[in-house]
Amino acid sequence: MLIIFHCTQYQMKGPHPVLCRGACSNYTSFSYDARAAWQNALMWYITRNQSHWDRATTILDAWGSNLTDIIGTDTALLVSLDGDLLVNAAEIMRWEGGWDDGSFSNQLYWLFARQSIIIGHANYGLATIKGLLSFAVYLDDVSMYNYALAAYQHDPCAGLPGNYDRTTGQGSETGRDQGHAVTSLGWAAEAARVMQSQGWQESYTILDALLLKGGEYAAKYNLGYDVPYDRSFYRCEAILVKGPWAQPSEIKRGIAGNPKVWDILYYQYNVKRGLDTPYIAQAKASADAAGGEQYRE
Repeated sequence: MLIIFHCTQYQMKGPHPVLCRGACSNYTSFSYDARAAWQNALMWYITRNQSHWDRATTILDAWGSNLTDIIGTDTALLVSLDGDLLVNAAEIMRWEGGWDDGSFSNQLYWLFARQSIIIGHANYGLATIKGLLSFAVYLDDVSMYNYALAAYQHDPCAGLPGNYDRTTGQGSETGRDQGHAVTSLGWAAEAARVMQSQGWQESYTILDALLLKGGEYAAKYNLGYDVPYDRSFYRCEAILVKGPWAQPSEIKRGIAGNPKVWDILYYQYNVKRGLDTPYIAQAKASADAAGGEQYRE
């Protein structure tokens, strides 16, 4: 079933006072509501339709005033991905729509940002960095922003140097599966976009355009081509996810599963900067031919 998140008749799945990811799972309600708030915020900005303003702010107010705790496993990943959507919705509605965020900022700091301060490894690490950057921008927290910025540039397990080989662009989880390897590219690209929005135009070209190398490598492999593989380059704590790995993984190999990744990379490198992106361009074309990005339940 195709979920229409941007619809003004979207029915909220929450809120809950305690959000849990794990055995007591109820986090999909937050995931759906965050996405609906974000899409309705975008629709309001484009159309100025009051119904979209009402739907987005109703969701923001509900979660912002009722949530008291986040528990379970991988909670930092949850708040960094879905919380990032929610805070982007809040950013639009506060600055463009005149929404009074009430207790939202306090909740964002104590429940979201603090969950993400302990940055993880590999794709998880890039997700938490991306989330922290967005939270810091909304909160106008310079220390938090600089902390995430430094991790993106230098962290040996979570940042760009820990995720992509500087020579070939090989991803640190290429041997694990392509879902994790490709998704991490999207989170890195979204993190760079946040930094670019704050005035840092080099966010996509640091470390000799390492993110571009990573994108080209992943696109080439997922298009079906052979790529060089260094079995000595792998993520930190690889043993926890059945690594290290002797060869690139065939698991989830292909393009259509992550179209948003290729859209961002193609625009930032090919369109905006005029750089050559032969495999990213092919990957984008393949994803577009398959219908582009859709979210299905």
